[in-house]
Amino acid sequence: MSDKRSPLFTKFDHLSDEMAEIPGVWPNKYGEGGRVPVNVVQHLMASPAFPNTTAGEDTLDEILESNAVHPWVKDILMDHQRSALRRALERTGFSMWSPPGSGKTLCGILWALGAGKATKLVITKAAARGTWKEEVRKYTRLTPVILKGEKPNLSCISPNAIYITAWETLIHWADALESMQPHSLIMDEIHWAKNNKRQDMTVDERGVKRWKYKHNAAAAAYRISQVARRRFGLTATPIPNRPRDLWAQLDLVQPWQRGTFHYFGVRYCEGTKAMYGWKYDGLSNHEELLGRLVWSKHKTDQKSISDNLPPKRRQVVYLDQDEQNSPSGKAWVKKGIKRAGGDRESVFEVLLREAASRKRKYVLDRALEAVACGQKVVIFTGRREDCDRLGKEAEKKIAKEQPGVSVWCAHGGTSADRRDLIRHEYMDASGGSLLVGTGDAWGESVNLQDTDLVLLVMLPWTPRAIRQWEGRFCRLGQERPVLISYIIATGTVDEHVADLLIDKLPAVASVVDDQAIMEVEAAFSDTKEDLLSRVAGINKVNIAS
Repeated sequence: MSDKRSPLFTKFDHLSDEMAEIPGVWPNKYGEGGRVPVNVVQHLMASPAFPNTTAGEDTLDEILESNAVHPWVKDILMDHQRSALRRALERTGFSMWSPPGSGKTLCGILWALGAGKATKLVITKAAARGTWKEEVRKYTRLTPVILKGEKPNLSCISPNAIYITAWETLIHWADALESMQPHSLIMDEIHWAKNNKRQDMTVDERGVKRWKYKHNAAAAAYRISQVARRRFGLTATPIPNRPRDLWAQLDLVQPWQRGTFHYFGVRYCEGTKAMYGWKYDGLSNHEELLGRLVWSKHKTDQKSISDNLPPKRRQVVYLDQDEQNSPSGKAWVKKGIKRAGGDRESVFEVLLREAASRKRKYVLDRALEAVACGQKVVIFTGRREDCDRLGKEAEKKIAKEQPGVSVWCAHGGTSADRRDLIRHEYMDASGGSLLVGTGDAWGESVNLQDTDLVLLVMLPWTPRAIRQWEGRFCRLGQERPVLISYIIATGTVDEHVADLLIDKLPAVASVVDDQAIMEVEAAFSDTKEDLLSRVAGINKVNIAS
């Protein structure tokens, strides 16, 4: 990382014990002096640890009483939302970790209003831009402006607008949004910016080191974050894969209060030097990390949300060989592996496709049985080819056996506008209906509540995917219980993916204290044994309530 941000720091000759106890203070590489963020220096001078440097902004009560917000909004705010907002409004950078469907969007909108008529910018997933637009119009009198496409056009900035852009196109808007210098920056689903590699170092002809931004969303968000006066990070899954994913998000919200990624990785991610560089795949100094996080985030407990929701059950179904349909005699499997030419990723893709094809008959039969009983069913699969195949077969069978029942099929190749229309149609449907989609396209920032049955054909790779996928169906306002079914074909690569997933869950659950992830881990495994060694002895169906 470049040291160009030095104005944000004050140099200390010695790092006292008192400083070492303050979040955001770290020793330099020699273990003596330290680089300390300016706001922590103010803390040492008897100022608040995270002072409200945006003095003059409204408090939560003033925001709720302002003309910009509809009067009834103050009556629907829940306790966890009020608590998060009060803390966030007192800080120039803050994170809100809250389960899917817990009202983070409303919190982000109200937090932005604390800046009055100053410029407001939201970065979210492309699929969620429509939701943010609807919510802004629903709760406020402001004008939502969606920034889409790859050709930025910001001719004028309105003080009564909230600008909404997407992570997927952020690299194209980085220059324009950095020039905009938004006063208040909301980074929704901030885990999309978990990439810690944001700059490349080059050496010019004079031997001077130069830093150049990479062409990725994390680098673009970092550039915008540096010019924003206030920053608010929202996510239900702060750790998508490993604890190392935290650093980049925390650095966006509170620049440089965590030190460099390398320091963070060595200190908290069990960083060790390997043959080909450093590895940061573990978890270390757990208690210290949790203590530092207390200052910078508000964590909403899953129980406070679940108590207001109908019951949710998880089911792990292991399909034995005789229950699986053969993938066309395996001929295409052998051909696919041969074409892969030994490339590990290509071979794995073929094996994943084979596992999905083996579960197709079971999934369709179970979905159609549920639809016949008047249930609303969602099927999440892995790739577009599987999605199209499942969708076509489901449409064919339903048209023959249950005419009049609605069926939708959409994936990442379907336009965002079309998916938004499907979402509204699905939500408005009454009686039996079926939605087939890919987890990547539908598993985040989308509201699919009041679904009765969820069939996960593809096993999620990461704790983030599990948390987000389940979150589509467990949201405030939900009225019906839901059953979420993970389907594993024994004797296929599914078992290997499950084993990798189980290995990641404990560390993530430990740092984020996520009840849902702990429950998923319990559903998959009652012990820490290797899944491959015990799969034969597992009951065919294991249900965790």
